[in-house]
Amino acid sequence: MAISRYLKKSRLFYGFINVAFNHYDKERVNRIGPDAAAAEWLLKNEGSIRGRGFSSWIEDYSGVSVCYTPSFKIAQIKAVDADITSGGCEHFKGLDNLQSITLTGCVNIGDHGLQLICRHCHKTLEMIDISGTGVTTTGLKHLLACSNLKSLIHDQRLCYSNEQLYSETLEKLKELNKKLEVVVL
Repeated sequence: MAISRYLKKSRLFYGFINVAFNHYDKERVNRIGPDAAAAEWLLKNEGSIRGRGFSSWIEDYSGVSVCYTPSFKIAQIKAVDADITSGGCEHFKGLDNLQSITLTGCVNIGDHGLQLICRHCHKTLEMIDISGTGVTTTGLKHLLACSNLKSLIHDQRLCYSNEQLYSETLEKLKELNKKLEVVVL
């Protein structure tokens, strides 16, 4: 009995920490800029970023200082098994140079998170990997807003959960982006 109480308490604590680390602070964004705020958010939650014109990835919070320069713009995001959530995806607002997002294994990213990403990055996003996330076949429709999308990576579960909707959405995506490459893992 004591172990189950401990596990419940630790899940509640982890949930609280996850919500706190994914909170979108509009005042902070206004103070330091959207790219620096998104960098802080991603690095706090075990993601990594690459800035436009940078050859190396920033993979931990100790490298965040380079993000505070006005010329720093996030071009790529790699969040493999990171603790980011759909609610935290509001941080994508203002990332006007973001081209590539890898969200492999981010189980707390769902349809709402994908909607926010597509709303904020629809003009520049060229590649997205949503394999292992909570995105459903229904959520794929949000990608229709991304007119420059060249690569979509997802897992097989999306193909079979609603085959008709999947086929229709994929067909529309390929009409919109003739060169779209879809990789199913």
